[in-house]
Amino acid sequence: MKMSENSSVADHLNDFNTVVNMLALVTIEFDEEVRALLILCSLPESWNSLVMAVSNSVPANSKLKFEDVVGVILSEEMRRKISGESSTSGNALTVETRGRQKNRGNRGKSKDRARSKSKNKIVCWNCGKPGHAKKDCWELRDKKKQQEENKEENVAIG
Repeated sequence: MKMSENSSVADHLNDFNTVVNMLALVTIEFDEEVRALLILCSLPESWNSLVMAVSNSVPANSKLKFEDVVGVILSEEMRRKISGESSTSGNALTVETRGRQKNRGNRGKSKDRARSKSKNKIVCWNCGKPGHAKKDCWELRDKKKQQEENKEENVAIG
């Protein structure tokens, strides 16, 4: 099951989940890492750089998480839509920008690199909500607080 170049990621994810659920009905189940790898392998060739980045970003002792991979894929689709880049035009855009620049007056002044990303464009890998990164996730912070409170209660009881 391969995603076509110009189809929506959301549609592809829905189709993928439908197939996984149908297989689960006949007792064929996949663990989280296998589902993550399957969804990465089902992306079209224009997504190869993202697939490689995600595959190489996992530490040796940990596994890919399906929810994290889905978050990365959805974020990449959003980035492509915002930048006006279609699935197939990604490589063409990099080729078109090569060559001599028309405006060489600002040589050495990299204004674009100094600016950070706008917070509203960032999507959390934990909860999937825009406006913050995983390290600043409110849900994750609340879970950690709850776990600490539970530990304190267990120590007080024991």
